[in-house]
This record gives sequence, C-alpha cells and structure tokens, in this order.
Amino acid sequence: MPLRHMFIDMNSFFASCEQQERPELRGRPVIVVPTDAETTACIAASYEAKRFGIKTGTPVWEARRLCRGVISVVANHKRYVVMHNRIVAAVRRVVAVETVMSIDEMSCRLMADERKPDVATGMAGTIKREIYALAGDQMHCSIGIGPNTMLAKVASDMQKPNGLTVLPDAEMPAALYRLQLTDFPGVGPRMERRLKLHGIFTVEQLCKAPAKALSEVWGSKVHGERWFRLLRGEDVADTPTRRQTVSHSHVLPPSLRTDDGAYGVIMRLVHKAAARLRKIGYWCGAISLGVSFYGDERGESHWWEEGTRVPRCHDTPALVSAAQKLWALRPRGRTPFKVGTVLSDLVPARSATPSLFDEDRQGEDISAAMDDVNAEFGASVVYLGAMFGMRDAAPTRIAFTQIPDFDKRVN
Repeated sequence: MPLRHMFIDMNSFFASCEQQERPELRGRPVIVVPTDAETTACIAASYEAKRFGIKTGTPVWEARRLCRGVISVVANHKRYVVMHNRIVAAVRRVVAVETVMSIDEMSCRLMADERKPDVATGMAGTIKREIYALAGDQMHCSIGIGPNTMLAKVASDMQKPNGLTVLPDAEMPAALYRLQLTDFPGVGPRMERRLKLHGIFTVEQLCKAPAKALSEVWGSKVHGERWFRLLRGEDVADTPTRRQTVSHSHVLPPSLRTDDGAYGVIMRLVHKAAARLRKIGYWCGAISLGVSFYGDERGESHWWEEGTRVPRCHDTPALVSAAQKLWALRPRGRTPFKVGTVLSDLVPARSATPSLFDEDRQGEDISAAMDDVNAEFGASVVYLGAMFGMRDAAPTRIAFTQIPDFDKRVN
C-alpha cells in the first residue's frame, strides 16, 4: 500500500485570512459571518473561538453568549480567493497539484521517490514553509499522506491545527480504529445511522466489513465495493457524476428585509444562477424560489418555496419570467430574512434541443451577449430590468468548490 497521495487542508481558512490581513485579530477569537447581523450564522471560526465551542453554523447571538469577547468579521470573498491562489502557488513550488478540492483543500499525487515516507514528510514540511513565505505566517495547514485521496484526507483531519499525519502500510488499518465513523468523508449523521442499523458501530467494524455488507449499507453494489477498496488502500478512480442542480441563496441585510428588497435580491440570484448554468454548459427544466420569513407571534419562522417546470432553457429572460410568476405566489405581510433559487432537472447542453421559436432564440442571443459584455467589463455591467438597483446585492460571499477569477474588471 504505497503512499500515493498528499492532502493539504488549510486550518480555519477564512478566519486565518482575516488574522493574516489584520494583525490586531491574531490570537483572538474571531468569527466570519456572511452579513453584519446577529441573526446570521458563523461560516468560519478561528481556533481561539473554537475553544469556546463556536463552530461553523453557530448563530452569532449564540457565539456571543459562548464567548463575550468574540470578534465578528464580515466575509471578504476576494481576499480569500487571492489567498487561495497564493497557497496553490506555494504548494506547486514543491509538488504538482492534482486536484483543487475546494478553496481550502487540495490533493497531490506523489510519484517515484516522493512515495517514500521520509521524502514525503520532508516535502510536507517544505510545503508549510512555502505557504508561510507566500501567504503569511498565520496560514497554517494540516497535511495527510496516504495510499489514496480519501485516506489522505482522513489523515489530514487527524492532527489539527498545523498537523502532519502519515498512514504507512505497516500501521494500516489499525491507525484508523480510533476514529469515529463520521470522520470519513461522505459519512454524515444519516449514513452513520444506516451503518449502525447494519451492525457497524465502530471504524474497526467498518474496515473489516465485507464488500457485500457495505453494498447493503449504501444500497448500491458499486458504492459498496468502492468503499471496500478505498478502506483497503486501493487507488480507486472517482466515478463521473452529473450535476443535479444550480442554486444560489442569500441572507438579506437589514436594509433589504422588505418585499421590494427581497424581490430585487432574488432576481439578482436568478441572474447569477442562469449565468452559471451557461458557464458550466447545462440547460434546466425547472426553477424554484424560496424565502425564509421571520417568526410569527409564536416565534416560529416560516419557509416558503414554490417551483415550476419550464421549457428546457438556459437563458436569463426565460428564467426571470418564470421567477416573476413564482414570486407572485409568495405569502404577503411577512418580513423576509433569506431568499434563494434553484435550477433543476439539468441536462448537458450537448443533449438539449434548442427552441424553434424566434422569441426563445432572442432570449438565448441576449443572454450570450450579456455574458460576453460582463466577462469583458465586469460582473453585472449589463442585466435585465428586473434586478435594477440590485447590481451589488447578493455578492458571492464564499467560494467553496468553485474558485472564480478576479482578473480584468470583475467586481
């Protein structure tokens, strides 16, 4: 079971970026939030804040209760992407980056002598130093080295912050036994319950389970055999997947928690989703809108969602028109807090049949022209009237798996 993969996971990435940029935040409990409101939730927490029990998803008001001195910082998406690019450049000084998994994670394939434990650990130390040199001394990472990408990722989580874990052949699989089932990527609370229903309560039992048993757990022979092989250190290729949805959501700032404000932002989100759909080469057959409203007199919040099918399309005018009709169905007299849109029933563009009607073709032509202008002169330079006044609303808050470029004149 050779050491074929190295996984780099930046520690508390968004909070660390803020501490790197602002020295006064170093050593202090910091939370990063999508908008400046007590009712929103943390999207990141520094290790100083984590010691108080604050984590991703903790409401801001609860974070302040857990730690009276916690500092709230509104996320700066562009700063994180710039830092991400520096980190990727630093890693590439030492080893080729095979896959950027997300804005704070990447995997590298080791070759020849790089697979020797002493060489691999030496490279990991060099990577940490290069990151400090290019990105700053607050940018710590945990590195895992293992026989496949999944086990290397698991190893990167075994020592945090700033750790280094190697899973050599001689220590496998016993080195995994002290972990929890949910320490494996893809095993959340629901899958953990399924495993336990099938008599698998520990990682040791998971590692020793036959392929047939794992196939029953996952409800798929393909997935069961894949897990069986991954747990034994085989380098299994990823199974190609087809995108299911394109979605965008946004917590409204206090100034836009009105009917008109929510409408403008949701139309901005439809514009973004349509542009994204075209960029990745898909067409959709359905659109839905959702709005979260503040609590009623009993303090219970309310979520409204409505969807509709649309003729297969990827143009902004058609999707805006469908969204406007859905918006007319919303509940009235309530205060909106969060809005979102989802484009679904996707098919690759190569499998879609363009409309024969001139009106539909005009919409496609308008969308293509908008994309060209916005790509050249900056995001949302041109847009449909439905989002007038909301060009800067609902900015991209955090890029997790999609890392945009900020070249040219992009906002």
